[in-house]
Amino acid sequence: MIYNLITLFRFALIGYDTGKYLILKYPAQAGRNDYSDILVEGNGAIVRYIIEDERGECVAFSTSILAISFRPERLIYLAYPKKIESRQLRETSRLPTHIPAKVSLHKGELDADNKSLLQGLIIDISPSGCRFAIHVSSGFVALRKRQVFVHILSPLDNKPVIISSYIRNNQMRGERLSVGIEFDISEQEKLTKLLEAYSIDID
Repeated sequence: MIYNLITLFRFALIGYDTGKYLILKYPAQAGRNDYSDILVEGNGAIVRYIIEDERGECVAFSTSILAISFRPERLIYLAYPKKIESRQLRETSRLPTHIPAKVSLHKGELDADNKSLLQGLIIDISPSGCRFAIHVSSGFVALRKRQVFVHILSPLDNKPVIISSYIRNNQMRGERLSVGIEFDISEQEKLTKLLEAYSIDID
């Protein structure tokens, strides 16, 4: 029997020996007996993970459980994959940028002290979406999959262009939270003009 590990837990990769095995750490919230009938040495498993770069990529492979240890940490050893499959998640490439922006829960402009207004940087962008980065102290606990509004200053008149958008995912990297944002399809004309103003040419 083969199980999809991602549907069980989100494991953290903590090490590997090329060609031999991968080492994953159990999440803290996992109980000792959770899925003890599935996570057994010899069982097959499917692992999936997301690579967040200019295009975005989903990578998956099948493997088997080599061993499970409980001390000093609860770890699972997987056979090193022989074949890895991947597919791109985005139709258009995102270009790296360094554009200051704000994300709000409401369309109107908000005071900088308002807790529902987050200030950060757009680190990559395309006509369909962007990746927005903020520090943890900016209030990342309020971010979940929902509609938001991205405020970007136009370089032409320094006035904010407000884009209706949706939060699709969050990823912690050290003290920085990286947020995947999808722009509403109705905002394409507005986005195209804004990208042209920033001299960002995306085919």
